[in-house]
Amino acid sequence: MNIKTHSRTASTRDNDAHLFVSVVVATIDRGGLLIQTVRGLLENDYPDFEVIVVDQTPRPERDVLEFMENGRARIRYIRRRQPGLPDARNAGVAAARGDVILFVDDDVIPGRRLICAHGAAYGRDGVGGVAGRILPPGNVPQKTQKRHSRIAKIKFWGLIIRDHFDADIPTGADHVRGCNMSFLKRAIDDAGGFDGRFGGSAHLEETDIALRVRAKGYRLVFEPAAVLVHLREPAGGCRPKNLQDWFFWYGHNSCLFYRKNYPASLFPLFAAWFTARLPFSAIKNRRLGVIPWALKGFIKGLDTYRRGAT
Repeated sequence: MNIKTHSRTASTRDNDAHLFVSVVVATIDRGGLLIQTVRGLLENDYPDFEVIVVDQTPRPERDVLEFMENGRARIRYIRRRQPGLPDARNAGVAAARGDVILFVDDDVIPGRRLICAHGAAYGRDGVGGVAGRILPPGNVPQKTQKRHSRIAKIKFWGLIIRDHFDADIPTGADHVRGCNMSFLKRAIDDAGGFDGRFGGSAHLEETDIALRVRAKGYRLVFEPAAVLVHLREPAGGCRPKNLQDWFFWYGHNSCLFYRKNYPASLFPLFAAWFTARLPFSAIKNRRLGVIPWALKGFIKGLDTYRRGAT
């Protein structure tokens, strides 16, 4: 699939000094897609990068092991027994040699200039993190321009989180999307790394670290030239196996995220907002029975926050 880009940033900075980029791919039970993703990364036309695969699959397929072995000149392959997306990302960061750490999912089709565009964005003053453009599978839109105020923005004390990562205009960003994001390694270290308490689907773990990086004084930007297609494979990965688990971790992670990043005085407002929205989510999924699971997760998330980091 040919992915067209619309930003001038990468092309105008091609002659700048290249930062070394470590691309971290956390994976679990996605053998064929993982190989396709890594192949796409290796075809990028950026001179200074490595690919670090953090595999949490209990029994990796032989094809995966052979592919990693054959590509070891450019690929570093790490096995982890305990699954968990934030901890897998931290393992990749610990092994990385790059100035910039780029995170992509294991079910993406990278653009040929994905790594170049991420690396070039750090030529701007104060940039500590970059959100890339994310397109759906199928026909790639030629133009999906949005208003700047709607791209990667957090509004009303965290009650509204806007994505629109398919847009094609560069702008500042309040947060990032985990399947296509990068940070300076020192910014990740300054922020304390990814929080392993975000369990299940790890919902909001990337938004959490984005806010913590910004709190350390770094800027985040949205760079549409850093483009990939996210296939959103329904099987494998860190997606919970059933809807009840998904809603439990949705409640847990939402509560943990808000309690960590916003004043305690606003928490009752958020709790009311979260509870009011639950019926709409349940009706959308045609399962009113998931509401108690979300509330149970929400209460557990508050307990997780009170117990502190592990």
